[in-house]
Amino acid sequence: MRERSERRSVRANPDREERPSLTEPPSVREATPDDAALLVRVIDMASEGLVPALWDAMAPNGTNGSEIGLSMVTEEDGDFSYRHGLVIEQDGTPLGGLIGYPLPTTPEPIEPEVPEVFVPVKQLEELVPGYWYINVVALEPESRGKDLGRTLLFEAEARARVSECLGLALVVAASKAGAIRAYIYAGYREKARRPFELKDFGLEPTEALLLVKDLT
Repeated sequence: MRERSERRSVRANPDREERPSLTEPPSVREATPDDAALLVRVIDMASEGLVPALWDAMAPNGTNGSEIGLSMVTEEDGDFSYRHGLVIEQDGTPLGGLIGYPLPTTPEPIEPEVPEVFVPVKQLEELVPGYWYINVVALEPESRGKDLGRTLLFEAEARARVSECLGLALVVAASKAGAIRAYIYAGYREKARRPFELKDFGLEPTEALLLVKDLT
């Protein structure tokens, strides 16, 4: 009887029991103006510094490119507006984000103020009117390789379906082989490509690839 009692007391000891993990699973939410700095970093990571370099070139004397980036992200409209942003986080810590939106069903002319380097990207966008366009998506380095990118893509797809878009589309440099493999694994395919000249930014010329995932 004594041995049985001791066994019961060991099992009942809370210090000996396994305790559930306090870590919450990653979740995706809509961005707010408070996420501006994070979204600027997402843009930086996704473009490998190309967009911030353009911001630096645009900055008037006495300012820097990051101020322009923050201004663009906190605007209520525009390709980089926080209103198009999604943030993936865990236990309140942001792990990365995505900026995306439905494209017009009728292609719009390329605006003259679009930097020359991005004209090929805009030309590719014109090929997918009515698609949900993923402008940028990126994760913090320590958060990569954990399927969090797929979580963001799934959320983008859900929003595309709600918006009754024809599919999803994104543009990626041909030099980013790893990213292309990940998109293909997620159901995307190449639709078109354009020359992507980056020599003015100290980068090797490559091609811009339009990847799509049809929903109809």
